[in-house]
Amino acid sequence: MSQILLNLKDESKKNVLMNFLKSLNYVSVQQLNNKDVIITESEKKIMRERHKKAKPDDFKNWDDIKDSFKINE
Repeated sequence: MSQILLNLKDESKKNVLMNFLKSLNYVSVQQLNNKDVIITESEKKIMRERHKKAKPDDFKNWDDIKDSFKINE
């Protein structure tokens, strides 16, 4: 089984895409909200290991860096 996460820039296209995907007999569609995002145990293990090895200098204050990101829209 494979899972795909899609980010749609145009919300108005969502229903058309969802209806198409649901029409395919080999695809199951599940819409998730932010609290339903699934993180596998292997991903959690990696994050925990990274956190254990992290030093205070590895962390940045979000308010100090949030405007430095360039997001393509």
